[in-house]
Amino acid sequence: MKILNINKSGLYLSLIAATIFATSCEKELAKPVADSTPVAYVAVHNFALLAGTTSSVFVNNTQLALGGANVALSVGGSLLSNYIGVNPGEVNVGVRTATGTTNYANRTVTVAPFTNTSFFAFDTLTTAGTARMLVLNNNMTAPNAGTANIRFLHLAPNAGAVNVVLTRSLNEFGIAATGTPITLSNVPYIGASATPNETELSRFVTIPAGTYSVSVLSGTTSVLSVPTLNIRQGKNYSIVARGFAPSRAGIPTGQTLGATLLLHNP
Repeated sequence: MKILNINKSGLYLSLIAATIFATSCEKELAKPVADSTPVAYVAVHNFALLAGTTSSVFVNNTQLALGGANVALSVGGSLLSNYIGVNPGEVNVGVRTATGTTNYANRTVTVAPFTNTSFFAFDTLTTAGTARMLVLNNNMTAPNAGTANIRFLHLAPNAGAVNVVLTRSLNEFGIAATGTPITLSNVPYIGASATPNETELSRFVTIPAGTYSVSVLSGTTSVLSVPTLNIRQGKNYSIVARGFAPSRAGIPTGQTLGATLLLHNP
């Protein structure tokens, strides 16, 4: 029978060396440190009318610049559809005409850490040079598989109350889908209220994901039709009706009635 001889002194020295090596490695590894500067996120969308073709954006009274150039936010445009980070607490967001020295629309609100908030400039610029600002919370929680979250924002000032019909033609896999159209009835222009209910307007409705057509009706008369709207599963969207309905004379270029799809959780 073969006998295994163990050198006790050698083993003892080896254990000491291993312990020293392990302790040394532990000292060299940096321990993870929690982020001490939490951030809140804001997005800016421009649906104000008669304010020129572009607007400047100011956050906490500082003009916003990206890539070394001042932001020029077009009518119906968003800030690259992205969020910008700000310190939690009070934040002021304002928009100015390209040559303006004061904000034509602005709001100061308190934002909590790790929240996502959208600021919407909207309404028609008055003779006094003012419009309005809507502030909505964006729930970033993804809906269940096969579904998406949407909300409809009526920001078309002279379209009156509308009915909105969403009809799905394809499911999320591109297969023909049938089902009852989704109808939102008698949706008023948000600016018709002096104090829109921003809590209610922030809410999403869950629908099956897929390809939709959208019809916006004044009574039974179609005032806006969007033939294809791709709604992806797991995403949260705003469908925004914006611009002037044809009943208004002298509509500036690019400010006719239309729809914009905003994705809130890229």
